[in-house]
Amino acid sequence: MPRPISLQVYVSPELAEQVRCAAAANGLAVSEWLRSQLKKALDGELTGAGASASERGLLDKLYRQSLFAFVGLDALLSGHPDHTLRERAHTAWKARCKEAGIAAAPTKGGVK
Repeated sequence: MPRPISLQVYVSPELAEQVRCAAAANGLAVSEWLRSQLKKALDGELTGAGASASERGLLDKLYRQSLFAFVGLDALLSGHPDHTLRERAHTAWKARCKEAGIAAAPTKGGVK
């Protein structure tokens, strides 16, 4: 995969703050949010409804990265000398999901 190319743009402080807020509201880094908005604008989908192909690609990329992090962390926790650490981490994660108002995936059939 070729290295991404940096583009530079100057915007007003107000616009910069709006972009930061929009990116944060979508749970994305500013560069990821801007990239998706540029892609939508160039594809003529800025006003369209539903997820575009570029948004789906971004979601797939984030999912793959999250899954890799999950598998690696789970492997590290499984091999840790404190055998209760993995279960405590799962319990804390479930509590954080509940606080955030999102459902934790069922552990039945999951990685053990």
